[in-house]
Amino acid sequence: MSAKEKLTFIHIPKCAGTYVGKILDSLNILNKLHNLASTNDTNTFTVIRDPIKRFESLLNFRLSENSPRDDWPRHLRYVYKDNSVTLDTIVKKMSDEDTMSFNPYKSLIWWSENIDFFITIEQLPDFLSSFGYTYDINNFALEQVSAKNRGTFSESTKDRLKVIFADDIKFYNKVIDLKKWKNI
Repeated sequence: MSAKEKLTFIHIPKCAGTYVGKILDSLNILNKLHNLASTNDTNTFTVIRDPIKRFESLLNFRLSENSPRDDWPRHLRYVYKDNSVTLDTIVKKMSDEDTMSFNPYKSLIWWSENIDFFITIEQLPDFLSSFGYTYDINNFALEQVSAKNRGTFSESTKDRLKVIFADDIKFYNKVIDLKKWKNI
């Protein structure tokens, strides 16, 4: 086994960060949670996720809470009391600005500042191993998986969101195309 190198994790919301955090805690790897990386951080990395699935997860997660947070669009607060309102209907009634108004959600591009390595959750074991860390994946279960009580996005909703999240989708696809973690 190679010597362990110092790593710093940046948790991008709705990208399996809670799950990753449990693994990193067991390995004594620094987790900066929902804070941007700084130029002083060493070997910064983050896990990214398909932007459309990420947004769907955010909405489902938020709608599973008892009441809307302050950043939820005011004109859509009624949906918390009406479970028959689908995700498609909610997104249809959101402005483009509403989709990016959630805190600390922000775009993948926004979170990418000073990050050295971008990976997907599937790449985590190999990535950590390349820095000298190993763990038994069977000891960790996914957490905070959002229930799909309001359904999933239709193709027309996905098409609209592909326009809104176009830069994040390009960024995500670039990471996927690399098939190996790299600074991009």
